[in-house]
Amino acid sequence: MAHSDRFTAAKNALATGHTTEAEALFLQLVKAEPDNPEYRLQHALCLVYLKRHNEALAQLDWLERKYGPVPPVAVNRGEVLRRLERYDEAINVLHACIQQNPQLVAARFNLALSLRGAGRLTDAVGEYRQALAQQPENADGWFNLGNALLDLGQMSEAIDSYQQALNFAPPSQRPKVLNNLASAYLLIRKPTEAIEPLRNALSAVPDYMDAEFNLAKALERSGELQQAGSSFRRLARAQPDHWWHELHADNLCPDVYESSLAIDQWRETFQQRISQWMDRPGVLPLEQLHMTGAEPTYKLMYQGREDRRFKVIYAQMLADRLPTFDAPEKRSGVDRLRIALVVSRGHEGIFARSLRGMLPHFDSRQFEIVIAVSRPALASTQAMLPFKHIRWLPLAERVDLAAEQLRREQLDVIYHWEVGTDTFNYFLPWFRCAPVQYTSWAWPMTTGIPAMDFFLTSDLVEPDNAQQLYSEPLLSMPNNMFTWAEPPVLSTRSWQRLDFGLSDHEHLYLCHQNPRKVHPDFDTLVAQIVERDPKGRLLLIGGAESNEAILLQQRLQRILGHLIERVTIIPRMPNDQYLGLLQCVDVALDPPHYTGANTSFDAFGLGLPVVTQRSVLLRGNFTSGLYQQMGFKDLIAESAEHYVDLALRVAQDGDYRAHCWQQLMDNRERIFYDKKAISELESAWRRMAGF
Repeated sequence: MAHSDRFTAAKNALATGHTTEAEALFLQLVKAEPDNPEYRLQHALCLVYLKRHNEALAQLDWLERKYGPVPPVAVNRGEVLRRLERYDEAINVLHACIQQNPQLVAARFNLALSLRGAGRLTDAVGEYRQALAQQPENADGWFNLGNALLDLGQMSEAIDSYQQALNFAPPSQRPKVLNNLASAYLLIRKPTEAIEPLRNALSAVPDYMDAEFNLAKALERSGELQQAGSSFRRLARAQPDHWWHELHADNLCPDVYESSLAIDQWRETFQQRISQWMDRPGVLPLEQLHMTGAEPTYKLMYQGREDRRFKVIYAQMLADRLPTFDAPEKRSGVDRLRIALVVSRGHEGIFARSLRGMLPHFDSRQFEIVIAVSRPALASTQAMLPFKHIRWLPLAERVDLAAEQLRREQLDVIYHWEVGTDTFNYFLPWFRCAPVQYTSWAWPMTTGIPAMDFFLTSDLVEPDNAQQLYSEPLLSMPNNMFTWAEPPVLSTRSWQRLDFGLSDHEHLYLCHQNPRKVHPDFDTLVAQIVERDPKGRLLLIGGAESNEAILLQQRLQRILGHLIERVTIIPRMPNDQYLGLLQCVDVALDPPHYTGANTSFDAFGLGLPVVTQRSVLLRGNFTSGLYQQMGFKDLIAESAEHYVDLALRVAQDGDYRAHCWQQLMDNRERIFYDKKAISELESAWRRMAGF
C-alpha cells in the first residue's frame, strides 16, 4: 500500500472510531518516514485517544526538538502534559504558545483546563472568558467555564455558563451539560429545579449513570422518597459493584414525620434492614468513597430518640468494608499543639459564625490553628474569617485524598466540625489522620465511629448518665456553651408586624427552627396554645429545600382542624429581616428534643423570651443550658403542661413579658463574649493531646 493510501486509510479509521487500527497504520508510516511531521503528529493524537499519554508525549517532544514549539505541537503537548497531571509544565508550554499566537483559541482553552487542574481557578475562569470572547459559540468552552465556576463556588455564574453551553451544544453533548447544570442546582439547594434537566439527560442517554445518581439525590431532597428509592435501586442493579446505592435507599426517611408512632415504625424497619446488611458482601473503594452515600442518614438527628445503638451497629456493619487505619504517632518535643478544624462543603457558614469570635483569642504561643475546607469554599470561608494567624488547607473532594493531605500536616488534634451530615464528613474520621480526633456540638449526637477519640460537651447540657448516650469517651467543659457568641447587630431599619403581613392585635408565637426539627410531640403543645389563646398565631419558618414546611403544616392541620388558619409559614429571609421578625413577636417556642442553638443566642441577644423544655439529649438542652448560664430558669418547663402555661403567660401578660425581657437583657453578658469558651476549650485540647 502506498504511503498516501495508508495515510488516507489511517485518517478514515481515526475518524470512524477505529483508533487501534489507526494507531497501527500511523506507526507504520512513522517507521517508513521518521521525519514526516504530519505522520508523527497524527500518531501522537491516536496515542492520546488510546490514553497512552507517555508515548504520545514522547512523539510530541521529538517534534518540538526538531521543529520548535509550533502551534499544533505546543497545543497538543500542553494538553498531554495536563492529562498526565504535570500542570505546571502544561501551563508554561501553553502560556508561551499564547504569547506567540494570541489569537490561538485552542491553546487558551487548554491553558484554562490546566489552570483548573492546578487549582488556579480564578486564573482559569479568566482564560475561559478571554477564549469565549474570541469564540462565543464554543459549547465546550461554556461547559468547562461552568465547571471552573462550580469549583469556585460561584453557583449562579456556573448555571449561566451551562445554559449558554446548551444554546450551542450538539445533541451528543447536551446530556453532560444538563447533568452538571443539575449539580449546580443541587449545590444551591434547589433540588426540584434539578429534576427536569436530569430527566432530559436520561431521555437522551438512558444508561447515563451519573445523571441517574443526581436524579436520585434530587428526588430524595425534594421529598419524593419512593421515586428516589427506585432510582437508587436502579443504580445498584445497573452497577452491582456499586451496592451502596441500595444501602442508601434503605436509609431514606421523611423530612417530616406524621407522628411519633411513625418515627418508631421507621426505626424498627431501619434496624431490621441494617441487620440484614451485616451478612451481605461488598467493600467500599476508597477512591469512590465520597460518592457512595453509604453513611447513616443524618435525619436520625430529628427523631428525638437515643441513637447510640443505631450508630454503633451501623458502624460495625461498615467496618469490615473499609481498611483499618492506624493513627500517626504523637509528635514529641513540640512547644505548640497543631489543631485542625475541619469543615466539609456546604457547612462553612454556620462554622464561620460559630468560630469567628473564638479564633482571634486562642493563644498562638500554645496553639497553631489550621482550618481545612473544601477547595471551592476556600475563598468564601477566608472572607468570613479574615485572620492572619490561621493556616488554611484546601482539601480535595475525594475523602481519601483529603485524608492524605491532613496526615501530611502532622497534626496533634483534629476537630471534626460535623460528623454525619454528609458522606465526606462521616467517613473522614475513619482514616485517623491525627493522634487525637474529636467532635462536638455542631452536630450534637454520637458518631458510633470507633476511630473517634472524644466527644466534647458541656456540663450545662448533659444529664448525669450522659456517657451511656455516646460511643466516644465524653470530655465535658464545666461552665460554657461551646462558643464565643456576640449579640446580633440590627440594621437601621425599624421592622413592624405589617412588614410581615401580621396583625398588631394577635399574640405571636414563633418557632424559628428548621421544619425538620419540629417533632410531632410539638403538635399537641401548639394545639393547646391556640385553643386557649383566641388571639394566638403560630409562626413557622420555611425550609431551605423540598416541601418540608408544607408537610409540617399538613401534619398540624390534622391536629388543629380549622385552627390551622392561625398558623402562618413565613419564607426564609435575609438575616436582617429575620432579626426584625424576632423583634415583632411575643414569645419564641423551642420544639421538644431539638432546641435552638444560634437561634437562641439571637433571641436572647434581643431580649426575646424562649419557652423550652428539658431533654435527655444534648440537642434538646441547648436553650436550657443558656438559661442556666444566665441564672434565669423561669422559662424552662418541667412538663408539657408547664410548657403551655409558660407560653401563654409570656404572650398574654405584657408585664410578665417585660420582666422576662429585662432579665434577659440584664444577664445576657454571661453568655456573650464568653472568655470561658476559649479557656475551657484550650484546656480540653491540652487534655486530649496529653499536655
